[in-house]
Amino acid sequence: MTGYMLLRIYIRMREIGLTRSKRDFAARWLGRGKTYLRDFEFRDSRIAASVPMRTVTALRTRLCALASRMPAGICMEIDAVIDTIDQGVAVTNLLARRH
Repeated sequence: MTGYMLLRIYIRMREIGLTRSKRDFAARWLGRGKTYLRDFEFRDSRIAASVPMRTVTALRTRLCALASRMPAGICMEIDAVIDTIDQGVAVTNLLARRH
């Protein structure tokens, strides 16, 4: 997944009320430093950079755990975010194979 895709996931998660800020998202959902997301956002060369798989896996694991405890409506929203993560990883893998 690229930094751009990660930013899009953050925005979606903020819209559905799963995170309050970029700092919260980076620390609580990604297990990274509080400025991790901002680094992708403000460094043009990083926006297309790949996000480490351990970071993607941490986010996906936390979302899956949350989805299993939520009512159907919010579970569908979380599942859509998880699908976006899976698609982002697949696209990044395809692009990596082409180079």
